Amino acid sequence: MNRMPAQFFRLKKEWKTSLCWLLTPILLTVFVMKTFGALQEDAKVPIGLIVVDSSSLATQLAHEIERNEMLSVRYMELDDALHKLKQHELDSVFVIRDGYEESVLANRRNGLIEAYSSNRSFAYPAISETIMSLAQQDMSRSKAAGVIRQLFREYGMEDEWNYDEIIRKSVEKQQNESLLHTSFSYGEQAVKSDEKPLELLNSRAVWAFFTIIAAFFLFDWMIKESRPSMQVRWLYTSISFKFHAVRMLGLYCFLTILSDVVTLTVFHYVLQEPVTLAFILPLLTFRVTLNLFAFLLAIVYRQLFMFYMTGIAIALLLTVTGGAILPLDALSKRAQWVEVISPVRALMTTTIPVVWLLLLVLVLAAWLVKGGKRIA
Repeated sequence: MNRMPAQFFRLKKEWKTSLCWLLTPILLTVFVMKTFGALQEDAKVPIGLIVVDSSSLATQLAHEIERNEMLSVRYMELDDALHKLKQHELDSVFVIRDGYEESVLANRRNGLIEAYSSNRSFAYPAISETIMSLAQQDMSRSKAAGVIRQLFREYGMEDEWNYDEIIRKSVEKQQNESLLHTSFSYGEQAVKSDEKPLELLNSRAVWAFFTIIAAFFLFDWMIKESRPSMQVRWLYTSISFKFHAVRMLGLYCFLTILSDVVTLTVFHYVLQEPVTLAFILPLLTFRVTLNLFAFLLAIVYRQLFMFYMTGIAIALLLTVTGGAILPLDALSKRAQWVEVISPVRALMTTTIPVVWLLLLVLVLAAWLVKGGKRIA
């Protein structure tokens, strides 16, 4: 008669709880990120946009306005927009008038865009300046194209470039060149400008925080199995408790890695996060590091409540020191030791927490050889 391996007895008994803690970080991450995204959307300034002109330049301007991250653009009819403006549902209303493209091509600056505001249009000055600057870009490109075409005619190159090609080249140059950015250097020190947009909330950091907490609730079996009433059974078995614990560690590592596969799928399809091969290995090493840490810490605890509270405190500490709340990029350039403070930092920077992993493997080896004392 085939007997069930010992490590499956507890899993069979607590599979619902284990499944819950395997999926909880994923569900909470999706909830937090979606809620935060909705709050960000609500924080945008609502404006009404009426596009009367059907030309390509007018359509392009509307798309440029819509791409502004601070604006919530709503396309509607003028009467409806003005009604909502009176009801203070819109901050302001802008109308791209008929003949916009003709005015731009003729270098006529007046009457391109109509704007409406109310006594509560607090963001109207900034928004109007932003929209007018976008229209000014079209004017500048059109004027530059006219000058270039005039030069072509003077030098007999009228068929070399047409108007659309000049505008397209201008847009490409603006996108590829940092025309409004520069780098400074002091003395012989070279400064590289690799600025990245600041993220208010990072999905990896949120997932790491909940995953650290869940790991401590997953590995509470180590405390339960170490109770004196449970230790008696190992006197009558052919395997030692340490061998059983290591096999349980391997089983839970396998289960958590399976949940990480689900995490990558959710990141890609639900949160629209890019999942690359360069991120998969740091994720797996972070998971193994976290499992070893929770397993080894459970060895020295007797009370489940204290173990859980420690796990929550460690989750907060590792998340903060990992740069998930306060950016540590500038500090890490001055002091390299910042990179090894927390395995969350390695996950954020898609690196491997080598120091943490080696240290935990050494501690595990020492426990297998000599054992350890329980302190709490």
